[in-house]
Amino acid sequence: MMQIEVNSAGLTDTGKIRTENQDQFLVAEISRSMRVKSGSISCEPDSRLFGSPLGHIFVVADGMGGHLGGSEASKFAVDFMANSILNNSAWLARIEPSSEESFIAELRSMLENAHRAIEERAKTADGHNGMGTTLTLAYVAWPRLIIAHAGDTRCYLFRKDELHLLTRDHTVANEMLRKGQLPRDESERSHWSNVLVNALGAGAASVFPDIYKIDLKQYDSILLCSDGLNKHVSDNQISTVLSASKSPKNVCQELIKMAKQGGGSDNITVIYASFVHPPEPDNRMQMFSAHPGTETLLQELAIPTSELDTHDDETASALAFDLKPETEPELGGNGKDTVDFPETGENDNTEFFDSTN
Repeated sequence: MMQIEVNSAGLTDTGKIRTENQDQFLVAEISRSMRVKSGSISCEPDSRLFGSPLGHIFVVADGMGGHLGGSEASKFAVDFMANSILNNSAWLARIEPSSEESFIAELRSMLENAHRAIEERAKTADGHNGMGTTLTLAYVAWPRLIIAHAGDTRCYLFRKDELHLLTRDHTVANEMLRKGQLPRDESERSHWSNVLVNALGAGAASVFPDIYKIDLKQYDSILLCSDGLNKHVSDNQISTVLSASKSPKNVCQELIKMAKQGGGSDNITVIYASFVHPPEPDNRMQMFSAHPGTETLLQELAIPTSELDTHDDETASALAFDLKPETEPELGGNGKDTVDFPETGENDNTEFFDSTN
């Protein structure tokens, strides 16, 4: 497997208006590991041995549904995705072209299971009725980038000084924009930009995750963010910051600072990762050890069953509003709307969720 050097960072901020941060994010490497119970090798009992990274995970979630519900939903969703990844062997194997479709089906199923788990939690916890969250997950197993997306959190690709928006906002404003019912310069300021048509939880019958696939190239970088960034920082401004070749941490700090200077009306989360080949090919196998430490159970859930299939009428409803693309983005030079989505007609059964709560 070709080695790649990944430099990444993530940062979140409450903003200037909100009193609580309902965003959550995760930046992580995936590798195989084992816990050594005893042995004569050079590590202490209960140490963990782990190998070189097999892939990299980046997740942003923006909660909604009131003071208690929003924070709970976004945290639960990110924990759920991490838990599912750690307990699924598909994430510990290289994704070959022949196995990619089954991997994508599993990824889609993970978001659907997270949606159902959030809905069950909302029914049993006081003050959590209607809680929900957006979620954008980017998985990099070099050179493949696979994105799973629901809501209005975003993933961008920055390539050769051009910024490309890979995901589509699942908002009423964006649907109106695509249909020519709302000018572009009004879409970000419109109230309809806060009304989602797709999310995890939020009282919806189902979630319909978008899946995007693209091959990365050396010197590419990706940026994930919550809408607290793009409400106040334009794509051109983001591109200018990324062109300055700053460290990932500095990129996150600078963009959050700009969003706050622009108003800071919402929570702001930014993840930035850049990809370069090491100076010399590295074909070594590596093993690392982590010293024994305190281990804490963070989340325990029943294993999702496979009988929970999407009903035909729900699938038809999703296709009517075109909420299930599985595409290879074709990148243009303008950095906006770079993925073509076929028009499939109106959806009279679309559910709406106000993300300002």
